[in-house]
Amino acid sequence: MKKLARLLVIFLFLSSCGFPEIAPGPLDGEEFDYDYYAINMNTDFPMKDTLPPGEGKTARVIFLIGQSNATGCSLTSYLKQSVGEEKYAEFERGYDNVKIHFFLDNGKYNSDGEFLPVTLNQGAGEGCFGPELGMAEVLSGAFPDETVFLLKFTMSGYSLNHHWLYGYERASIYNAFRAYATTALSFLAENGYTPSVDAVCWMQGESDTTEYKASRYLENTKRFVSYLREDLAAYANPRGIYFIDAGISSSPYCEPAYPEINEAKKTFSTLSPLNVYFPTIEKGLTTLYEPVGAPDLGHYDAWCELELGRLFGQEIVKIYT
Repeated sequence: MKKLARLLVIFLFLSSCGFPEIAPGPLDGEEFDYDYYAINMNTDFPMKDTLPPGEGKTARVIFLIGQSNATGCSLTSYLKQSVGEEKYAEFERGYDNVKIHFFLDNGKYNSDGEFLPVTLNQGAGEGCFGPELGMAEVLSGAFPDETVFLLKFTMSGYSLNHHWLYGYERASIYNAFRAYATTALSFLAENGYTPSVDAVCWMQGESDTTEYKASRYLENTKRFVSYLREDLAAYANPRGIYFIDAGISSSPYCEPAYPEINEAKKTFSTLSPLNVYFPTIEKGLTTLYEPVGAPDLGHYDAWCELELGRLFGQEIVKIYT
C-alpha cells in the first residue's frame, strides 16, 4: 500500500508541472538493466549569434542544473502577490547584465538559441519561473558593470542515481549536459570571450529519495562533481570550479529519505573548500501553499523559489569576495 501511495505522489508531482509521465525508479534495492533508464537525449543545441563581440573580455559563467525545482514550476501570478507591484515590474524588465541561455526538459522549454536577459517565464513554460530570477537579482546588483552568463540545463523528474549517472558512471542526462556545456562555452569563445566557469549550482535530489538511492547519493555526488570538474576543466576558473548544492524539501514527494539526501549533500560540502551546501528546510522554503486549495507539493511556492535563487546568488557573490 505504501508503494502504491508513493507512485501516486510521483505521478501528481510530474503531472502538476506539465511533464510527461515516466517510469518510476526502482523501489529499495531493485535494479534494472541500463537500457531501462537510458533516455534518448537531444544533443543539438542551437546558438544564435546575438551577443556583442567579446573582445577578449572574461565571461563569468555560472551553470544552473538539476531537476524540476531548477527548471522552475513556481507561478508568476503568486510571485506578484508576494513581492508587490514595484519589484514585480523590475522582474518583468529583466536584468540586462545577467544573460541566460536555457535548454530545459530535453528542449521542451528553451531560449531558442539566444542569450537573453534574465526575466520572468524562463522556467517550465509561460507563467513559470525558476531560481534564475533570484540569482539574477543578486548578481545584477553585485556586478553592475559586468555581464554574467547563466547556462541553465535541467531534466525534471529524473534521478542522479539512474539518469545523470548509472553505476557511478556518466549516463544519458550527464552526457547531454556535457555536450550542451561544450557547445555553449565554445560559442562564447568563438565570439571573442574568455569563458571562466566559476560555479555549478545544483538543485536536485527529490527523485533519489528511496532508501536505496539515498544510500548511494554521497558516492554519486563525489563521482558526479569529479566528472563536472574534469569535463569543464578547459574553461575552469584558475582557483577551481565551485559546486553549490541546495538541500531538498521535506515535501511528501521527498519521503522517506529526504534527511539522508540532505545529510549526504552536507557531508560532501565538508570535503573541499570548493564545495558549498545550504539548507532549504531550515531557511523556511515551503511547497505547501500554492496553488491555493490544491498545492503543488513537489515544487516551491513562488516566494520560496525566488528565495532559492537569491540563496544561490549570495553564495556565488561570496566566492568572488
